[in-house]
Amino acid sequence: MMAARTDGVRFYIPNLPETVTDEEIGANFARFGTVLEASVARDKMSGMSRGFGYVTLQAGTNPDVILNEVHYLGGMGIRVLLTKESLAGSDGKKVHLSNCLHLTPDQIRDAFSQFGQVWDVHTPKDPNTGERKKFGFVTFGSDEGFNNACSVGSINVGGIIIEIRPASQSGGKGGKGDCWGGKGGG
Repeated sequence: MMAARTDGVRFYIPNLPETVTDEEIGANFARFGTVLEASVARDKMSGMSRGFGYVTLQAGTNPDVILNEVHYLGGMGIRVLLTKESLAGSDGKKVHLSNCLHLTPDQIRDAFSQFGQVWDVHTPKDPNTGERKKFGFVTFGSDEGFNNACSVGSINVGGIIIEIRPASQSGGKGGKGDCWGGKGGG
């Protein structure tokens, strides 16, 4: 297996059926731009699919359309995510969520899409137990989405009240962001 590309915009593809091939991934994503790499992660010993993969598109590719779409691979509808490497080089704005232990990343993405383009949903796990933590993060692709989410303070998702506040890493501007606009600030 070749090393991961460091150029371009790289996406993580979760929940791949074991029958999906590198070629099928490449063909699906070619409609969004030039595919630099498409690969199914495989077990080194058996060669069997590990149930996920990656696709890298040419630098400058706008991830919004790709992230919004449900991609059908191996007969299954799948939503992709930007890799941590692609997010690190982006201007994404991150919010911190409390009380989201019992929500799936897709439920969180769907709920927060009302505020703007969601680039990533991260639900951390305890490294010792593997259990999900009670908090999470949403990364927006624009200041507008970030500001919209922060301005509401909380939302109800499936009967669960999720508190929203700027994450300390947002925008590299000292962690406060400017999402409290006129309400006394955070």
